[in-house]
Amino acid sequence: MRLKDLQSSLEEYLGFLHSPSRDAHLPLWEAQRLFQERWNPDAPDWADMYEKSLDSTQTRRYWSRDDYQPKALMHRFMQQQPIFTRQLFDDLFREDRSIDGRLRRFVLACDELLKDHQERHPRERQASHYHDDGYQIIILYLAFRFPDLYSPYDYTAFVHTLRRIGAPDVPATHDPERFVKVSRTIFKFLQQHEGIQAAHRARLDPNRDYMAPSMLLVYDYMQFIKGKKLR
Repeated sequence: MRLKDLQSSLEEYLGFLHSPSRDAHLPLWEAQRLFQERWNPDAPDWADMYEKSLDSTQTRRYWSRDDYQPKALMHRFMQQQPIFTRQLFDDLFREDRSIDGRLRRFVLACDELLKDHQERHPRERQASHYHDDGYQIIILYLAFRFPDLYSPYDYTAFVHTLRRIGAPDVPATHDPERFVKVSRTIFKFLQQHEGIQAAHRARLDPNRDYMAPSMLLVYDYMQFIKGKKLR
């Protein structure tokens, strides 16, 4: 990436943080706080714990739309196979394993869970388990579980960001490992920018939002870049 391009984009983002549109993705900080408070891998009712961890009406569109229901299907999977799905999330959250491998295994496991679900309920045909969405919902799990290590993923926003900051070799398809590396680098610059940090803190509510360092800020920044490019 070109440092001058990154720095100029940060100044543009700072301007956005002082604009009326700055709160568009702010509900994610509340959702992240709720997840942090409620996620418990040892909960006796595994499916209910999962449901409550993503119980945020303000951010429902990230996991529940008319043609997109990953939360609802995962909840059913957890009810049917609690041990297997616990192992699935345990593997996803193992930071000593490669990100690419964890994501691929998660999707393959969901394929098996969907197959099992359809065998149990032959009249209830599901077109998809929705976790094969370009890693968006799986990386959202990671972002909520490890706020300072992962940003939610949007391939289009990532590509626009790479072009804006002058990065070479923009990927033609999903490259989660590179996304994680680039987003962590951008996060360091966002943390070091005093103006951005002050403006960001001013929009947070300590009684509502997750207040510790969070790479949701990277997602917010990339969505800003994406919005400028799509105009």
